[in-house]
Amino acid sequence: MLDVSKEEIIKQISQNEDVIFVGGTSEYIQGIKNELNDIDISVKNTEFLNKFGYVHKNFNNSLYGLSGNRGFIKTKNFIIDIFIDDKRPNYIIINGKKCETLDSMIELREKTLEYDLIKDDFFKKKNYNNLIRLKKWKQLQQ
Repeated sequence: MLDVSKEEIIKQISQNEDVIFVGGTSEYIQGIKNELNDIDISVKNTEFLNKFGYVHKNFNNSLYGLSGNRGFIKTKNFIIDIFIDDKRPNYIIINGKKCETLDSMIELREKTLEYDLIKDDFFKKKNYNNLIRLKKWKQLQQ
């Protein structure tokens, strides 16, 4: 299992132009969050990720991804959470890294709540709290 820091993985993964950092990782890179639990990325193709570990793939029609096609890589200390999508979130470039925009993150959470895509109360509340935090951050930036 890979034993590298999250920051080193972000640096290495960002070298691939297909990668867009999404969710909590995008927030972390943009300074919205101070902590990084796992690494969230959106890609069209996962082949280049094999050098970081085995890519476990599945379909999950819930919570965040745009297509439901998901994957993850388990490292020694954290997970690389992979959203495999042809449709890409809007992004901005921060220090050479493509990061999902704040508006894109807000829109995805609003749609997820609006269409009641989350059946688990814990994740529904988490999504709602994330939405409120992102909206407050946006207001502070204006």
